[in-house]
Amino acid sequence: MPKNKITNNKLNIAIAISSFFPSIGGAQVTAHNLASYLHEKNHKVTMIISWKNWKKIKNENFSYRIVPMLPGHQSLIGKKIIGRIYSYILNKYLYFLTKKYKFNVWQSFGTYPMGISICKFLENKNTTHIIRTVGYDIQKNKDVSYGYRFDQTKEKLIIKWAKKCTKAIALSESVINDLLEIDVKKNQIEIIPCGVDLSRFNSINPNVKQIREKYGLPNNKFLYICVGRNHEKKGFNYLVDAFNILSQKKLLDNKHLVIIGDKVNKLKKQINELNLSSHITLIEELGIDDNDDYYVPSKSLIELYKSSDACVFPSLIETFAMINIEAMASSIPVISTNAPGCKESIIDNYDGLLSEPGNAKDLAEKIDQIYSSNELRKKLIANGKNTISSKYDWKIIGKKFENLYYTEISNKGE
Repeated sequence: MPKNKITNNKLNIAIAISSFFPSIGGAQVTAHNLASYLHEKNHKVTMIISWKNWKKIKNENFSYRIVPMLPGHQSLIGKKIIGRIYSYILNKYLYFLTKKYKFNVWQSFGTYPMGISICKFLENKNTTHIIRTVGYDIQKNKDVSYGYRFDQTKEKLIIKWAKKCTKAIALSESVINDLLEIDVKKNQIEIIPCGVDLSRFNSINPNVKQIREKYGLPNNKFLYICVGRNHEKKGFNYLVDAFNILSQKKLLDNKHLVIIGDKVNKLKKQINELNLSSHITLIEELGIDDNDDYYVPSKSLIELYKSSDACVFPSLIETFAMINIEAMASSIPVISTNAPGCKESIIDNYDGLLSEPGNAKDLAEKIDQIYSSNELRKKLIANGKNTISSKYDWKIIGKKFENLYYTEISNKGE
């Protein structure tokens, strides 16, 4: 079929993801935004999610269809005997969904378990299947015990099946080597980063004083915001240490930090031991606002970004640092690290500042540098806006996915 004819056709797309709303993370946000974008382009989209997630949100209204994966998918797919039986039943179920909704493109989020299951189902079928990596499914970091691949059973399954996809999406240059390690060929790899809905960010203009008062944040201090679930790989402990260094140098009087995310209250012990409780506020995960139609990030989070003076994201490893571009879209300067998945979204001293991963002293210096120079902040904010509008707006990212689908369908002659 000629390519120009294919690109005029509307697609029937299955997006398969193990963890979805109400859980919130980079993968969930991207899957939702992708499905919404494709729906706006008049493609028919079906989101296949875990049974557990489906039960919680099955009555919610989405622009796209949601259906459940068979129960037990996460725990049974790697088992030897029962896993084979489960895979047989699962293939029958996926065949039923394919016939019912006429899928001609499969988009998996994560090599394990969704990517593997879809690769098994599509084996010897001439159907386009794109796997988008999510982080823990592909990366390994022994220092913070991060990654499925430390489990030998899971790693063997990933190495055996992931390479059978049509294309594998790396979110950044850093992830390419991880994909090569699991035998995905270089010509199978495409780089498509995360994105933000810039128009949504631009439409939200909070009353800064009211927002700060709502969350008990000081109005008379320079406010730093940090967002993310509290996992060792996020480096939040180094951020607290950096604030302690600033305190010891008598450089903390006009600075305050708010950390927002799941399980951040576990940082209380470290904060209290360093006598920093008056300088650091912890807010557990905000979730999705009521009546916000599952827009992510939520209006509440965008308001907090925009009510802050700068963002700090001290992660040790990411596939792509979503927080960095959300901060840029909120028109605040961002400090991150020269770590995999973080360094790719920032040009140091152009649209953000990069510190050495795990180096609290260097991070403290960057935190004070942002505070001390109004000229630097203005430069980083202006350049950050240009970076977002030219590289990371969802109109650009969504089109990359759509073009990839059309290209691979054309290559397969579907």
